[in-house]
Amino acid sequence: MLFYTPNISFFMESLTQLLDACTYPEKLQLVEYAKIKNPSGGKKLMLMKLFVHHPGLSDSEYSQKIYKKPECPAYFQLKKRVKDEFEELFILLKPVCTKRETQLHIECSELLLKSQLILARGIRSEGAKLLERGLKMAVKHSFHDLVLTIYSTAIRFELCEVLNNNDLPELEIVIKSHLQLLIKKNYHKSDDQTQSKNQHLKTMIRKLNYSRNSWSRLNDIKKSIKHHEYENALFLVTEAESECNYATEAKTRDELLLAKMSILLAKREFPELLEECIDLGDTSKYSQENKLNHSMKHWYALFNLNKIAEAHQLLRKYIMKIAPDQNPKWAYMEAYIYFKQRALTPALKQIHACQKDLKGVHSYYLGSKMLELMILFDQNDQDWLEYKIENFRKLISRDKFKSNSRITNAFQLFSKLQKSLYKPKTIDLSQDLLLLNLQSEKADLKWSPDSFELIRYDTWISSILIKHNT
Repeated sequence: MLFYTPNISFFMESLTQLLDACTYPEKLQLVEYAKIKNPSGGKKLMLMKLFVHHPGLSDSEYSQKIYKKPECPAYFQLKKRVKDEFEELFILLKPVCTKRETQLHIECSELLLKSQLILARGIRSEGAKLLERGLKMAVKHSFHDLVLTIYSTAIRFELCEVLNNNDLPELEIVIKSHLQLLIKKNYHKSDDQTQSKNQHLKTMIRKLNYSRNSWSRLNDIKKSIKHHEYENALFLVTEAESECNYATEAKTRDELLLAKMSILLAKREFPELLEECIDLGDTSKYSQENKLNHSMKHWYALFNLNKIAEAHQLLRKYIMKIAPDQNPKWAYMEAYIYFKQRALTPALKQIHACQKDLKGVHSYYLGSKMLELMILFDQNDQDWLEYKIENFRKLISRDKFKSNSRITNAFQLFSKLQKSLYKPKTIDLSQDLLLLNLQSEKADLKWSPDSFELIRYDTWISSILIKHNT
């Protein structure tokens, strides 16, 4: 039988160099660390002890001591595992560097690594503190390369309080300036025009070029959606999808799919949107932001297709757990679910419970007041309705923000509707200009299914008018 034998001299040399770089107390410390994760009678720990306590023996001698054979093929695999373990444990030792700058750079890198390890375990506050310390240290000592790593970490773990996308223009200046300084300091142009043969860098450049093109296209798609150019946006998505393959960056594919869902939602093609959401399947590899983005689109599709029980289940079992910091918004959505289910008392109780917390989200706060009026209309509670309409009128008149146009128009209709309850035969709202404007969605009266107006005001008013006329 033939055994594969690795490059023995390479392993021996690199392992020897690794251990020679340590003092004897440090070597003993490495062995103590190894005892924690290896069984006391294990061959790996035995060989580690031999390298520390009996250095300089030949491979044959080490093999004889471990396997009772001087030329055992298993020895070289064991030796490779020992080298890998020494390297893992090596980072636990504090190096003493002759250059203070190198020492500080290592310490800053350690801070970043600690923050990443803690954040990966879901300990956000402590991880953010360590990352913040790393940022201050990197800025103080001009470690521009580490600032980019800190930004990437902050984005990966969604720590906008450390660094966020608003800092990108300044970050770009920092990185570009740093690279220019590196080039001026270290790159001396010679007559030799031979290009670099570093294949790793060439591969990275190819990937970067692809990513740059992909994100540029995604920006074009988002711009088209923003300007309501849905057909053009869908064409760009389809074109990009046709060029995707298994080598395509996963994040790019995910963003394309989410962009397609945004188009279907904006076009109100809810059956197609629901189909896309279901076909996607597992979203466990998505970022928290994209998980929420996807599940919200799924919820809007279910809600607008009157699959209310499924929408409620998705909200309760998934959405609320992804982003508990947005609980007032989820409570608002749940109130709409109760309203659709004709559970008017729970809906009113829910909207009262979350109203105070919605004050920081202006449109949703006003939306909660509108839903409260809709519930009171359906309960036919004339006294409370009159009181609440008058209060809301005062709120809008002193509103320091510009109220949403659909709320302003719909509220005027609500006021007329409340008066018509007393004289249903004399006031006809079916051809009222305010209602027609809401239905036509001209200019700033366009309805968005992913806004605070989860049930269209004009649709609800029309249903009330039909009910009163029958």
